[in-house]
Amino acid sequence: MRRAIGLAVLVALALLGWWVVRWATEEAPPVGDGRACTGTDLPLDQALAACGLDLPARATDVHYLARADPDTGRVHLAVALHSTRDAMTDYLKQHGLTADQVAKLDDGPYEHGDVADYRGLCGNTAKIPAIRVPVPPGTGQAAVVVEMDGRAIREHTAVILEAAPN
Repeated sequence: MRRAIGLAVLVALALLGWWVVRWATEEAPPVGDGRACTGTDLPLDQALAACGLDLPARATDVHYLARADPDTGRVHLAVALHSTRDAMTDYLKQHGLTADQVAKLDDGPYEHGDVADYRGLCGNTAKIPAIRVPVPPGTGQAAVVVEMDGRAIREHTAVILEAAPN
């Protein structure tokens, strides 16, 4: 009986030791944020502020890649998220597009097609057909990529916000 108890204790200690080693060597998410993609070196709030951007209302499934240039400190940012047509319409209007421009995204001077390939960005990124719309940034150059459903933004759409310094 003592042997059985001793063996059970040894097995339990071995399992506990294995779990501790596994936990200690597991990689933590970059900058302590589970939404951050590998290579990120800035928290999302700091990167958005540096680029003069914000997230659309009711954004879900947010993942991001934010890097600061070591020489200039300028921030490169890409954010993948999901939103709704109404929220994205409001977002584009808040960032300088008129209601008429939003209503005619497919007729405007915007880049169409496979515009959502952003290397290193994790999460579910936008698929074609999509459109890239420049938005007035606080600093640098910014754009919003939204999935289209014919002539309009999809009701439930994948979105990429991106900003890079000039």
